[in-house]
Amino acid sequence: MKANHSDHHLHETSSLNISFNNDGQDEEDDTKSWSNLNIQQNSNTLLNHRRLSIKRLTNTVNNHNVSHGNGLIINGSLFDGQLFQPSRSSYIIDYRETPRDLNKFLEGHNTILNSSHLDLHLFKLSFLMTLSEGQIDKELLLDYYPRDNNEINIVEEISYYKRFCFPELNSKKTTTEENLLDDSLTYIFTRTNSIGKVEYGYCRRVTHANNQITKFPIVICIVSTYSYFKLYDAILNELTSAYLSNVLECNLLMQSFYSKPLPVPTPNSSGIVCILNDRRLFFYVSPTDERLNHDYFSTLLSCLTPNNITYLFESMLRSKRILCFSNSLSKLTKCCLGLSFLMYPFMWPYPFVSLMPSSWLHDLLDSPCPYIYGCLYETMKQIPTIIEKDSIRVDLDLNTINSGINDGFILPLDLRQILQASLEYLTRFRLIKLNSTLINIAVSEACLHVFTELFYNLPRYFQRHQTSIKLTDNERKSSISLKSFKRDDSGIDIQSVVSNDIQHESKYNNEHKQEENRFGYDFRSDEFLIAQPTSGYVVFLNDFIHGMIFLKFLDDYQRIDNNSVQSFSLFSQRLNERRRMTNDELLINPVVRFRRTFDLLEKQMKNSSKSTNSSITKIKREY
Repeated sequence: MKANHSDHHLHETSSLNISFNNDGQDEEDDTKSWSNLNIQQNSNTLLNHRRLSIKRLTNTVNNHNVSHGNGLIINGSLFDGQLFQPSRSSYIIDYRETPRDLNKFLEGHNTILNSSHLDLHLFKLSFLMTLSEGQIDKELLLDYYPRDNNEINIVEEISYYKRFCFPELNSKKTTTEENLLDDSLTYIFTRTNSIGKVEYGYCRRVTHANNQITKFPIVICIVSTYSYFKLYDAILNELTSAYLSNVLECNLLMQSFYSKPLPVPTPNSSGIVCILNDRRLFFYVSPTDERLNHDYFSTLLSCLTPNNITYLFESMLRSKRILCFSNSLSKLTKCCLGLSFLMYPFMWPYPFVSLMPSSWLHDLLDSPCPYIYGCLYETMKQIPTIIEKDSIRVDLDLNTINSGINDGFILPLDLRQILQASLEYLTRFRLIKLNSTLINIAVSEACLHVFTELFYNLPRYFQRHQTSIKLTDNERKSSISLKSFKRDDSGIDIQSVVSNDIQHESKYNNEHKQEENRFGYDFRSDEFLIAQPTSGYVVFLNDFIHGMIFLKFLDDYQRIDNNSVQSFSLFSQRLNERRRMTNDELLINPVVRFRRTFDLLEKQMKNSSKSTNSSITKIKREY
């Protein structure tokens, strides 16, 4: 069975239509709670609430913009202060005309150097690869760094990544240089290594015209365990530029970047500094809000309509099998990562591959467990035309979704409509302004609102045992694990344990209360369900809290270690803000609140840009 999910169909069934104008408004209905409104009513009725909802919003928040440490409270929500820094098109400071200023900068940086690091090196490894022929196993390693490592065999490690450099290669035919995708933007592959940790490969293709060895493109790749797209994209800019001018210079620059430590992203972080040629300086400060590290959400919204994003959001909560297709390496990988990150504070606990090599797909599709795979268009020829139940195919280039069966919606109706209306607002009024950073935050907040409303009372019914012994990484993975199986050459989870997933999950659910003590927490799920405001919330949550996604979340939530605290800091902040909301604030239509919040964010960002000539000027003054 094949179900086509068109925008028109979804719009008629669940869209919240709000036309933002000032005509025909009536103050009498403003006293109604948004939760009592029929959100499917026509837009003319909803217009009656707009002006006074905004007025009430203004009255209930005494100060829209309130400084709070290194952040800013906007409309009751705390946002990272770096969001309001002037936008930067480059992370390069040019001191060719003022060499003395370079020395002053470096002296100041060394003075405040922070010894707290995530890693002693900026990345795990970096390499350059091309093809000797257009066939599998004809990849040619040109250069790499580090050359030696006591812990791993570098060349062997690189062999695990080579398929991702040229994913178009097919074992059944020879690929010519004309058939390779011409995409010069950075793309990202993911791989689960032998200890169950996700690695990110940031790749950039250099046109074959600059390859003096073969007629195929060169791929420059950086492998890291950190999802810092903007940092590694900026580094790839410099490596690519260096390679085009001098191969030796590229190698030296690769070594220089590798030698720098990766600082902990704190407000007082010393940043990443690397001296380039001609008195040019690379300077990057990692933001504490991870959403400022990438543009995945804004890319996703530019490819798919709000209806389709909402449908996929629900499909992930249902643990569906999702295949995404595109002819663009960059678009495909960013959208796949964006989908998985939309689940924050939850994690996708099943196989995830942002870029599936064509030669692997056929072997992986028979997996009975859920997955998210990013595939190139040409791989469509390898898969059956009939879409199985619980399977979804997403065409990112055509903005279409095909599914095996249309099984309706699962989120509470009001939350689904609020999510979709918020995304529709962003599409109509924000994409034309080309502020990808603001769009990125806004899409994330729209999805986070769903989980905030569902779980703002969770801390009342959940308690982590303070005296419980901290589990090691291996013990935590063994408690609920889909990562104890792997494919040696790819790091993709597909082996024997998969066939036992359903039995394992059922057994885990039955023994969950007995296991709670071993995991170090108590969750009073029955009381939590009783406290829900409507039957729609109860129906959804009753299924969700017994699924693998939520159980993995409970494994990590409120755990006393730096990684868990950092991972859930934004979620905890939003839960606290929700519990502190007054009755007057709760009466405001959430879509109006969302719109108002990001109007204020945009205004604050513009004011910040005006008050500072450039972020570089501010950095110089601090030193």
